[in-house]
Amino acid sequence: MRLKLKKRLHAEGLRCTHPRRCILEALEKGPKTHAELLRDTQLDRVTIYRNLIALQRTGLVYKVYLPGHEPVYVLCESEGPTHAHFFCQKCRKGICLPPNIVQIAEPWASRTERVFLLGSCSEC
Repeated sequence: MRLKLKKRLHAEGLRCTHPRRCILEALEKGPKTHAELLRDTQLDRVTIYRNLIALQRTGLVYKVYLPGHEPVYVLCESEGPTHAHFFCQKCRKGICLPPNIVQIAEPWASRTERVFLLGSCSEC
């Protein structure tokens, strides 16, 4: 696992435990469903579930809901609190977009926590 991720865990007040390290290492290779994390990490489903909740609260991981599919968990590469995410439905690549690339008008701007775009990337 990259040192940057360990620092982000500690900055958010989380310890770098074995389960968190396994989950983050699996997500570094690409977005995964809960079932894929179960297979790839050899952890039990409850441990994965609890750690994913903690990682989502800190912003290190975000959850993508795809119509007709199981949710996918994606590693958030950006450290800034406000940025948009793009997820390619074809190749399942998650991308953190640069800050302020998506502008939200008032009155929604002050109440928006996350912006998420779903589509096809330029490579697909």
